[in-house]
Amino acid sequence: MAEKYIIGVDGSEHSRAALNWGLDRAKRTGAHVELLHVADDSFLSESVAFLSEAQQAAEQMLMAEKEYARSAGFTGEITGTAIVGHPIVEIEEASKRADLVVLGAHSGGKFAGSLFGTRAVKVAAVSHCPVAVIPAETVGEPKPAVVVGIDGSEAAKKAIAFAAEEASSRGVPMIAVYAWMPPLTPGLEYLWSEELVESQRASAEEAIAIGTAGLAGRYPDLVIERRIVQSPPVAAILQVAEDADTIVVGSRGRGGLSRLLLGSVSHGVLQALPRNTIVTRA
Repeated sequence: MAEKYIIGVDGSEHSRAALNWGLDRAKRTGAHVELLHVADDSFLSESVAFLSEAQQAAEQMLMAEKEYARSAGFTGEITGTAIVGHPIVEIEEASKRADLVVLGAHSGGKFAGSLFGTRAVKVAAVSHCPVAVIPAETVGEPKPAVVVGIDGSEAAKKAIAFAAEEASSRGVPMIAVYAWMPPLTPGLEYLWSEELVESQRASAEEAIAIGTAGLAGRYPDLVIERRIVQSPPVAAILQVAEDADTIVVGSRGRGGLSRLLLGSVSHGVLQALPRNTIVTRA
């Protein structure tokens, strides 16, 4: 059975970047595509007339984006849903029938009423399936590769499995990153001898080996690079991602945060969003 991708659209440059990425991925995987446009009712009058006009405008927007998808050369199955409601609530509900939700991202401004921007972070926190957040522009010239963070958590294990499948299906390397920092106790840094630092590095090497164990057997052609970076997790992932075009992170890390919050690493990566970023479900 083919996968289903739900791609959020609002006609902006940022949503077009997400739409193009989602369509290209659907072409490669054979997935069905559903375009979703949510007219945010928090900006509207509650009168029936206003809501009716908003629904008509949403349907017109959706039709235009479907025509754009066809003009871009997408020949696969494509449907659309236009709805007036709260974007986070509606996308969460839609994610129950999807294998992947794809969103664009921007910082607000004239698009503050759309379903993107910081709302992508909120959607990633509540979605029932993985969420891909696509920046309108990328800095530099990233190489085809998938970066994934390892920390031993269940969320990280799901992210590693997704990243390995993603990299293998694309025929690109997977770069596993383990970030570590010596415990910082102000005034007691002198207690950290070279032997203790080496012990921490050895533990990091063991952790990254365990985190990637078994992947070679499942994906014999997958090239796996292992990077151990002495830096905070978000900074480590962003540093390594300078040499890649995709980041995969888990929805929660060791903090065990509630369903309504992302882990700090996922949140930090999405706030920076230097590359296409996929947030998996724990």
